[in-house]
Amino acid sequence: MTNQQNVKTLVAKYAEQFLEDHFGEKPGKTTVILQPPFLLIHLQEFLLPAEKIFVERQELDRVLETRDLMISSLKQDMLNGLRAYIDQPLSDLYADWNLKKKSGLLFIPFEKDHLPEELPWPEAVDQETLKEIVILNSIRTQKKPEQTNFYWLSDKILLIERIGILVEIEKKLVQNGVIEELRLAKRPMEQRITSLFNLESLLDGQVQDLFVDWNFHKDVSYMVLLLEKQA
Repeated sequence: MTNQQNVKTLVAKYAEQFLEDHFGEKPGKTTVILQPPFLLIHLQEFLLPAEKIFVERQELDRVLETRDLMISSLKQDMLNGLRAYIDQPLSDLYADWNLKKKSGLLFIPFEKDHLPEELPWPEAVDQETLKEIVILNSIRTQKKPEQTNFYWLSDKILLIERIGILVEIEKKLVQNGVIEELRLAKRPMEQRITSLFNLESLLDGQVQDLFVDWNFHKDVSYMVLLLEKQA
């Protein structure tokens, strides 16, 4: 087992134990993607019995709000625990959930003095059109980002970093502490990118899961697309 494989195994076990300790259950499957400067923890089969009732009644926001508040309150504890396995300064913790698929994603960027080089794009992906669509979707939901960075962590994982996307009214809401309401409102608008645009034809694969989260105080957003490659 290589050192990176060992680190991923340890991180997966830590994340499962952390979630079991604080949420009462561990995911059925945990996959760790370690591609500096990013750490991703993909959770599958993770839905608590009490949450299942609200999901069946289509009251998803009640579950999302509770999870968001839990993650927010536990963020520093989890980051402190992860630092025992990751020999890099970790800057923040982002999280999003697909309750209907019982999946979730925790994504942690490393602190960096400057943005790294973009990782190679898959040959089959239309770079310019995809970039235009992401910017168009940002304009539709907030405004054109001041900076947009694309990171292909593998040919099945695309992470999009957007900096400077909030409009003035949103910045004022953040100053007034209206954080969770903003997150709940923006989440479904962002996730409609797959239905409003012919995204999968550009990505050479079906979108298995899409996750998005923000640090509203820093005016930064991350979107992660997990793909199933076409046969």
